[in-house]
Amino acid sequence: MTADRLDEARAELASAPDQGLARQYLHLLEGSPAALHREGGPRHLTASAVVIDAPGEHVALVWHRKGRFWVQPGGHLEPGETSFERAARREVAEEIGLSALERVGPGPAVLHRHQLDAAFGACCEHWDVQYLLRASEDAASLPLTASEESPEVRWVPWPLEADGPARSCAALPEGTVEDMPGKLEQLAPYLARYSG
Repeated sequence: MTADRLDEARAELASAPDQGLARQYLHLLEGSPAALHREGGPRHLTASAVVIDAPGEHVALVWHRKGRFWVQPGGHLEPGETSFERAARREVAEEIGLSALERVGPGPAVLHRHQLDAAFGACCEHWDVQYLLRASEDAASLPLTASEESPEVRWVPWPLEADGPARSCAALPEGTVEDMPGKLEQLAPYLARYSG
């Protein structure tokens, strides 16, 4: 992959809130452009989205068949893809059946690195670029659609605590990936900041 093909990915990382971590992501990308895709080695970049309903009171989760946990939709960039946001949107459409979502904030909301267990084969570490996307309707009016990769999907309540911006993660189902409460805690003030 040529360096100019990475311009879109670079620009998206430049709008991430944690620029210290974004520089580490850029270093990985510059040192190994193939890390943009699954075949780029055991440590590579991925894209995902925390999807909320219109009022921001519910979060969409998928049951990850391979990992055996509840998590936000996302995955690897496909060959030829160079945009984390487009990849995240494609994964959301494939895994929960939603499209035409509004991005909250100027770019990725969270950059998150996590180790993977043996169930993930050659993948041992994902450097995930995570967006916060908002649906146009409330959860009760917007059913999610399961997929072969994500056989179970659900809206989970994410209500404000007192006057906010903190939100409760008490309704997360058993088996939710362990970093989800921390991620949602990080996203609550981000959502408040960019929701006007």
